[in-house]
Amino acid sequence: MSQWSFFQSTLIIALLSPLGLFLAASFFLLLVPAGEERKRRRTLLSVLTLLFAFSCTDFCGKRMLAFLESLTPEAEEGRGGRSAVVLVLGGGAVAEGRTYQPSVSSQRRLRVAREILSRCGDGKLLLSGIESPLMARWLRGSPPREKTLLETRSLNTEGNLRESAVFLRRLYPDERSRPQVFLVTDRFHMARALRWAKKFMPDFEVVPSPAPSLVRHTPWHPANFVPTCRGLELTSMAWRETLALLRDWFRSRHEAQDQ
Repeated sequence: MSQWSFFQSTLIIALLSPLGLFLAASFFLLLVPAGEERKRRRTLLSVLTLLFAFSCTDFCGKRMLAFLESLTPEAEEGRGGRSAVVLVLGGGAVAEGRTYQPSVSSQRRLRVAREILSRCGDGKLLLSGIESPLMARWLRGSPPREKTLLETRSLNTEGNLRESAVFLRRLYPDERSRPQVFLVTDRFHMARALRWAKKFMPDFEVVPSPAPSLVRHTPWHPANFVPTCRGLELTSMAWRETLALLRDWFRSRHEAQDQ
């Protein structure tokens, strides 16, 4: 992906976020000449503000994430007696001073992968994404370096699965001796990851192994409807994933029609 393409995708994500949509809609409404439409414009702005405030609540963000997580199959144990590769999709990186560290999402996935590897005697770990060297450094040699493989070319979910499939086919050219692939990512992200896994890795046995849910089942409380930065973060995360799911669904339908 070129720098221009990366800038375009980042700009589109920002514009389609809840905050971006709110600001864009408000801007266009303010461009409408006042006159007799002043009252209607004020009403629409009030509705937009209420919708945006609702999107900033824990209730909205967690309900959207819960829906996405409901699309994910339950974690599987896999069949014993077979070799295994634990494939971890990169979840981004964050700056800490002058260095970078795996994001909270990446760290959550790595903990799950480490737990799976503890149950697999001779399993290997495949870290996928440009942030994979940071993820390997965060693991601090557990698992050992010789059991850790890096795929450093991919920039998104589609690329993760496409490049990992190529990597694994080169490593295991004989289809009969290929290992189980434990696919590790966030639970709300697993449905989309599995869609690409089915497309690029049909010759592998892929076992979904999602990270723990981000949605805690807590009693209802009025504070859940108070707008917060954390609520907006959860809603934005779920909204981006929903848009990506819809995009992939339309793409798959279009490709099927072309065939």
